[in-house]
Amino acid sequence: MSTETSSEDENGTAKRQILTGHSSDVTFCDFSGSRLLVSSSNDKTVRVWKVAENGLFKECTEPPLVSPLVGHKYSVNCVRFSPFGTIIASCSTDGNVILWNVQNGDQVVKLQHPSNCVIRTCCFSPSSAILVSGGDDETLCLWDISTRSLICSLEGHEAMITACDFTPDSSYLISGSTAGDLRLWDSKLGNGKCLEIIAEAHDLGVLGTAFSPEYEVNVSNGPLQSFYLLASCGSDDLTKLWQVKIGVQTTVSLSHVLSGHTGNVNSCRFSNDGLLLATAAGDKLVILWDPHSGEMLYKLEGHSRYATCCVFSADNSLLATGSNDKTIIIWNLNNIDAAKISPAKRQENIDNCNNGENAAKTAIKCLGNNTSSVSQWKVEDVINWLDTLGMGQYSDLFRQSEIDGTELLHLSHDTLLTSMKIDALGHRNKIIRGLQALRNPLWQHIAVCGDETMAMPDELYCPITHEFMHDPVVASDGYSYERQAITEWFEKGNSSSPMTNEPLDNRTLVTNLTLKLLIKKYISP
Repeated sequence: MSTETSSEDENGTAKRQILTGHSSDVTFCDFSGSRLLVSSSNDKTVRVWKVAENGLFKECTEPPLVSPLVGHKYSVNCVRFSPFGTIIASCSTDGNVILWNVQNGDQVVKLQHPSNCVIRTCCFSPSSAILVSGGDDETLCLWDISTRSLICSLEGHEAMITACDFTPDSSYLISGSTAGDLRLWDSKLGNGKCLEIIAEAHDLGVLGTAFSPEYEVNVSNGPLQSFYLLASCGSDDLTKLWQVKIGVQTTVSLSHVLSGHTGNVNSCRFSNDGLLLATAAGDKLVILWDPHSGEMLYKLEGHSRYATCCVFSADNSLLATGSNDKTIIIWNLNNIDAAKISPAKRQENIDNCNNGENAAKTAIKCLGNNTSSVSQWKVEDVINWLDTLGMGQYSDLFRQSEIDGTELLHLSHDTLLTSMKIDALGHRNKIIRGLQALRNPLWQHIAVCGDETMAMPDELYCPITHEFMHDPVVASDGYSYERQAITEWFEKGNSSSPMTNEPLDNRTLVTNLTLKLLIKKYISP
């Protein structure tokens, strides 16, 4: 059920629609794209909503996907779409994490912590390869989505885990607990190393965490450094913004304290362009902030009880908020011009994050799928990028060859050698590794600059994508592939070997542990 409204607050932000259907508190909500919404509730159900022909959200009540999704025995505490929108994950007080097929609503698998504890939170990695869950056993469990198996457990918290989120490149994980601490983990290859602990992040407990989709990779001479913006909120009525720097050393420094709520801040979420931060709190308010300046922008009033959750649509035009009043409000944000929010303060914030070393000029800036932005580069943008790699001596060559962003993404070793006549192997390697960092943010963990660079062995590259592997598996043809690549090969209906074109005996995939250890050697600092 839903009720259409068209009221506007004093800022011109419209309440587009109120969704009703849950019979108890709404605990969490999440968007897939801008036309599909999922919500969870203490009524034990997960409900799926989609945009109907009239442009309004309507609960999916017709086959093949029939909402609500029923399978939990107690309150559902959190629900998430996978990044590709094919799976819904929900976790509950009953101790189960259920994965649902978005196409038909079928249960794919039920996962449980070894302790069978209450599960409070869950989150997919942006790569869609890993699901993390946390609960009352003070432990995080990392699950391999493709095999539906436990990768590892991360221990260290001394109270129930209430929040978690991955960095936008899937490499690191933040978690928070009712003890008020935040812990930063290395999630690459299931290493599970705790990199940093903020013991007293929120006095009365952490309730929410979120990484901005924007991040920076410093590729100036010297060790690589990655910079992230983290938001956390808690029972102290505060939202805090943290600058996270990961390199040879890891530091997490407080940059802003956002005060404006008069109740527990239950949820914090960034917009998908990183220009807005939304918070939902026990004072019934939802507040929109400029995350780069810490400035409060809008207060949204509409819920009659605690606001429990919030999430932006993919195009940032909508904000969905849930509440203990059993409703979800869809807010129309089209009247907010996020692109004009504090651009000067935003750049100042980036410079400060890089410790005043003017590293913003020598950094690769990433946002979501970085390839789409690189493809829009002009020739001079490519020249500037070359300078950041210390390869400025080839500027005239790239300019004469009219290498823009699209052409850059298609460069290879052979092209650099035969067509562009770059004879120095070390220089070609440096350019290609810098290019890989643009194509795939996970490459930021591999040296791409400086004179002491290592050439990557050919066996570390997937024969399907020709990119560096992170999760190598052996197929029945005896060849190793990136798990996601060979899985997609099968999903397209192929039953033959990508290498030999001969029929495969089966589709069994076995992790190549030897190759995985070799990859770890090249990725680990």
